[in-house]
Amino acid sequence: MALTNVANGQSARTRRLDYDSQRREWVEVPPPPAGTAPGDLHVVQTLIKEGDYRRALNAADTFLKKYGEGDPLHPDILVAKAAALVGRREYDKAYKILQLFFNRYAGVAATEEALRLQFIVAEAYLGGVKRQFLGVPLLSGVDRAYETLDEISTDYGESPLAEAAAKAKADHLFRTGEPALAELEYGRMLREYPKSRYHPYALRRSADAALASFAGVEYDEAALIEAEERYNDYMARYRAAAESEGIGLILDGIRERRAEKEYLIGQYYERTRHLSSAIFYYEEVRKNWTDTVAGGKAKARLELLGAPDPAAAAQPKSTGGSK
Repeated sequence: MALTNVANGQSARTRRLDYDSQRREWVEVPPPPAGTAPGDLHVVQTLIKEGDYRRALNAADTFLKKYGEGDPLHPDILVAKAAALVGRREYDKAYKILQLFFNRYAGVAATEEALRLQFIVAEAYLGGVKRQFLGVPLLSGVDRAYETLDEISTDYGESPLAEAAAKAKADHLFRTGEPALAELEYGRMLREYPKSRYHPYALRRSADAALASFAGVEYDEAALIEAEERYNDYMARYRAAAESEGIGLILDGIRERRAEKEYLIGQYYERTRHLSSAIFYYEEVRKNWTDTVAGGKAKARLELLGAPDPAAAAQPKSTGGSK
């Protein structure tokens, strides 16, 4: 491939400008000379910016054969080759190149760009792109995507992509019907990035995920209580947003469910003739959730069972005398 033709045909979009403090103006920096490692790397990067991924990939392979692994720019050409493969949607090959880069060169200047490409690959797998087996796209890439996102968020916590990686994993778990796991990921975001721009989003989503984890009034209510606490926290921190999103109605619905669960326990004890226990739970519902549907039903059951109404008993009795 004629690399010099590309280098000499530098487009305005790929020009490099540096600020000259003495002249107080931006000046164009000429590209590195063709035929050198910096010049040939510049050719590959220019082709990628112009969207000519096939030629960029060929130029990257030419670079690797010409200069070998010992060249100081070897990490940069690996990242450039991965970028060309991502551009061609050859995600499995890009992933392998990037893994090679991270195993050998993590921490060098090109690391952030490599992380960006890894993130793109992970999102492609989450979006339904299949991994290839014997050249045929057959295998789900979701597990590989989760592993990649975990590596970005855990091993490169200082990167701007770390939080985005945690969010991408949590969102995918939530969308695909894994609310309990999604709640854990959103919770991790809240702990590790308390001042993040995603904090309101993660807090709301963590509450949504906890609520979605509640299996029903016949089951443990821990998830329901957790959801209630997080919605209340969201309401306290971001009241305007919470009011516009109808969080108050969601909290009312949670109250109804919690009351219904307590009422069902009372019903169970009433059916099994443990009336003192039934009255205890009905009293709890009437006391704690008076304004719910279950609260009204509990009050009716207590009246049928002949249980005294504490509120009525607390009222002062009339003497019935005349002045």
